[in-house]
Amino acid sequence: MSGDQSLGRSIAYPQKPGMVQAIAIMCLVDGILNLLWAVALPIILVSGVVTALCIPISVYPFVLGLLEIIHAARLLSEPVGVQRPAQYLAVMQIVNIVVGNLVSLIIGILSLVFYSDSRVRAYFRTISASFQAYASRV
Repeated sequence: MSGDQSLGRSIAYPQKPGMVQAIAIMCLVDGILNLLWAVALPIILVSGVVTALCIPISVYPFVLGLLEIIHAARLLSEPVGVQRPAQYLAVMQIVNIVVGNLVSLIIGILSLVFYSDSRVRAYFRTISASFQAYASRV
């Protein structure tokens, strides 16, 4: 039996607030869009030899997209595999406007607003306490 399975059976988790679910879904969608943007950006800018020079520009949205998809999968899982809010991802989404991704900017701002909600903060405090209680028993 894996640690996650025994963890899920031994600890009662609070119900996931709708805003946490919304953050996870927005993060997943933005991650997929960032991966597509990372591939399309050099092609859109210029075709040919100059495209090779534009590839470094697409590294940031590609890495961000991977991080977002991983984080969203952990947020959507039962039990939640995340102990604290990933505000760094929201900041990275906002910074992604540098490569022209307006969707990431909007999602980053919404994520920061949702992360500051008292119910979301309380949820992550409860999840973190549950993980710590489990870790102290193991």
